[in-house]
Amino acid sequence: MIYWLLKRVLHRGFKSRRGIWPMGEFEGLARSGTTSWLMAQEKARLEYLRAKERFERLPSWHAFERVLERLLRLLSTNAVVQALINEHALEQLQAKLPKDERDSQSSSGRRCA
Repeated sequence: MIYWLLKRVLHRGFKSRRGIWPMGEFEGLARSGTTSWLMAQEKARLEYLRAKERFERLPSWHAFERVLERLLRLLSTNAVVQALINEHALEQLQAKLPKDERDSQSSSGRRCA
């Protein structure tokens, strides 16, 4: 049954949805400070744990879907927060460099495609 479904879907193909998708709450998160990033991460972790506890108490498909949704949200939040922290750290390192060193590194720096 699953093979038939996959064959039917893959044979027909998918409609591409390329474009810029709004990031929702992550856009506001990117504009906020480091404390907000960690609070968003903690909130996502607590929501996941709450959904997991509900599933363990009363297992159902709906509860399982909720756990997976919260896990996906937690992983997404962690990835975004980690990227923001890395970007923030790089900005701080670059701000510590004297202006002449910054200019020479940007012009002779390694260029990637």
